[in-house]
Amino acid sequence: MHPKTIAAQTAAALLVLFSSLLPAAAEADEKEAFDRGVRLFAAGDYAGAAALFEQVSASKQDNAIVHFNLGSSYYKLGRYHQARDHFSKIGAGHSLAPVAYYNLGLIAFRSNERELAIHWFQRCRESSDERALKQLAAKQIARLKGQEKSSSPIPNNFTGYYSIGVGQDDNVARVPDEILQVSNQRSEFLDLFLNSSYRINGTHRYGNAVKFGAALTRYEQVSRYSSNLLNIGLYHYRPLFGWYSRYGVHYYRSGLGGEGFQQRIRLQVRAGKRYLPGQLLRVQYEYSQIEELSSGYSYLAGTQQRLRIENHTHLTRDRMRIGYQLELNDRHDYRRVDRFSSYSPVRHTLSAWYRSQLGKRWRGRLGLDYRFSDYQRENTVGGISKGVREDRRLRATLGVTYELTPRLNLEFSLRRTENGSNFAEREYISNQVIFSIEGS
Repeated sequence: MHPKTIAAQTAAALLVLFSSLLPAAAEADEKEAFDRGVRLFAAGDYAGAAALFEQVSASKQDNAIVHFNLGSSYYKLGRYHQARDHFSKIGAGHSLAPVAYYNLGLIAFRSNERELAIHWFQRCRESSDERALKQLAAKQIARLKGQEKSSSPIPNNFTGYYSIGVGQDDNVARVPDEILQVSNQRSEFLDLFLNSSYRINGTHRYGNAVKFGAALTRYEQVSRYSSNLLNIGLYHYRPLFGWYSRYGVHYYRSGLGGEGFQQRIRLQVRAGKRYLPGQLLRVQYEYSQIEELSSGYSYLAGTQQRLRIENHTHLTRDRMRIGYQLELNDRHDYRRVDRFSSYSPVRHTLSAWYRSQLGKRWRGRLGLDYRFSDYQRENTVGGISKGVREDRRLRATLGVTYELTPRLNLEFSLRRTENGSNFAEREYISNQVIFSIEGS
C-alpha cells in the first residue's frame, strides 16, 4: 500500500477513535469545538477542522489528542511542517506515540527525506505493541531501503498513463465528429496516447497540479484523416462542503491531415462525493471557447458547454459506471448566400461501463453509449429547406486486458459505431479492432 493511502486511513480512523477521550472536565464550548472539528475532518473540510482544533489547543497546549488531530488535519492540507510540529509534541510514553512516529515517517517520505523516514518507521516498529502497525512500518522500511538500491529518476509527484496501439478501421471517419466526414474506406492505423500529471504542491485532495498530454492517430490508407492533439492545464484540488473538488483551465491544440485544425480553452469544475460504501457520485461542468486554425473550418468556431453526472460503483472485484451528459453548442455554423448548415447541436448522451476481474491477471470490460443530437435549426440548400438534422449514435466497446506487470498491460478491444440520421449522407457504420500496450 502506498504511504499516502495509509496516511489517509490512519488519520481518519484515529481521529474518530480518540474524539471521545478528551478529559471529562473539558469545558462545554471546547468539547463542542472539538466534536465539530471531528465532523469537519470526516466531511473533508480539513482547513475548518484545523481551525477548530487550534481553538481547543489554545487552552490545552500539551494535550496529545489535540496535537494528533492537528497533525492529521495539517497533513491532509499538505502543510507538512505544521503537521510534523504537532506529531513531534506527542510524548514517547503516550499510547499515540507509535502512530505519531509512523505519521512522522510519512511526512519525511513526502518531503523526500528518505533516511529520516526510515528512522521514524523504525521507531514506530520498536515502540508499538500493535501487530498491524508494526507490519505496516516494516513494509515501509523495506520499500524505502529497496528504493535506495534502485531509485527511480521519476519524481514521486509525477504520474502518467500511456498506450501504444495498432488496429484496423473498416470505415474511417473524421475526428472530432463535429465534421462527420466519412471516407467509406478501410485502413490500418497507429494510435498513441499520453496523459500525465505533475503535482506542484499539496496532495491529490488539496493542492495544485499541472496536467499535460498528447495523442496521435495515423491512418495508413487515408492519411488526410490522421489527427494529433497536444494539451496542458493547471488545476487546483480542495475539499468543498464535503465534496472532493477540482477546478482549472486547460488548453488544447489539434491538427487534421497534417495541418492545424482547432484550438480551445476549457474551464472545468468537478466535484465528487462518496455517499455510500462503494458509491461515488461525480458532477462535472465544462465551458470551452473554440477557435479554428484553418479558414476552411471557420464555421466550427464558437462555444461549447458540457454538464456530466456519473455514478461510480466499486464492488469487490468489479467496477461499474453510469452517466448522463448534456452538451450545448453555439458555433458560427456554415452560412452562404443560398445555403445554411447547422453545426450547433444540443446533445444528450447516456453511457454505461462495466469492468470485471476475470482471473488473477485477466480483466474484461464492456462499454455502451447512446447519443442523440438535435441541430435545432433548419438546413437549407438553394433556399429550399432540408429540415432539422437529427442524429442517433450507438457505440459499443468490448475489451480484454492481460496484466504483464502491475504497471504494464496488453489489451485487445472491439468497437462498433452506428450513426443514424435523417440526413442520409450522415449515416455510417464503423468497426474497429485495436491491439494496444498500456503502461502507468
